[in-house]
Amino acid sequence: MNAKLMSYNTQDFPTKFHMEAHIKELEKITSDIEMVNKLKRAGLISYTLTQVWNKQGKFRLGHYWSYKDEKSFVNCQKIINQIPRDDEDSASNNSILQADRGIVLLNVNNN
Repeated sequence: MNAKLMSYNTQDFPTKFHMEAHIKELEKITSDIEMVNKLKRAGLISYTLTQVWNKQGKFRLGHYWSYKDEKSFVNCQKIINQIPRDDEDSASNNSILQADRGIVLLNVNNN
């Protein structure tokens, strides 16, 4: 299935410790099969997490989300926003997130 909408976000952390703590949070969430299936039913096609390595002195993650369509994006956001977080200790509280969304115009997939 081809994605119609993508969200691509970068997230900067003040230290490597904060970035690694956030990665652990995401690993815990994405290992929850029930949560993954819920997002899939809502229209999430894929999620990819990257660590940006070509920016010296930065601790940056890249989040890439692919959705069936705009309705799927809205449905998935509702689910994601319900994920409980410990706001005081959350590594993401120490980060700066830049979010962009786009309509897929061209996709080359070599599978």
